[in-house]
This record gives sequence, structure tokens and C-alpha cells, in this order.
Amino acid sequence: MTISRLEAVLAFVICLGAGYLLADWWPKPPDSRALAQICARIDYINSLQENLRGQEAASEDVRTEFKALVEQCRAALRDRAEEND
Repeated sequence: MTISRLEAVLAFVICLGAGYLLADWWPKPPDSRALAQICARIDYINSLQENLRGQEAASEDVRTEFKALVEQCRAALRDRAEEND
């Protein structure tokens, strides 16, 4: 039994569409680039703030909050790295 070209093309199109739908449905790994960029900016601002410490540019509360943000970012990045492994 042979199949016609039309049937072969139709089968190919159906398989292509099914593959496209399957790829869209398949779970995607979380994108950690945005989180990494945010954490890098927080680290940068934290380092700027630490360099201005002599000028009393920021209160102790702000310093404490920056340190907490830096630690939260590092923990979130570690968690993402462990999820991807």
C-alpha cells in the first residue's frame, strides 16, 4: 500500500502542528536573567552606599535594608541554580 504525496504532506503538517503545540505546552525553565539583573543592581547600589559611609549618606536603617536585599537576592539565585540542576 502506498500513500499519495497529498497524504504525506498532510501527515507532515499535522505532525508539525502537534509538535508546535507540544512545545508550547511543555514546561519551560524559569528565566533567572531578570532576577540576576535586579540582584546585580542591588549589589551595585549597596557598594555605592558603603563607599559613602563616611559622608553619612544613608541611615543605618537603609544600610540594614540593603544588606537584607543582597542576602535575599543571593538566596534566590542559589535556589534558582539548584532548581535548574
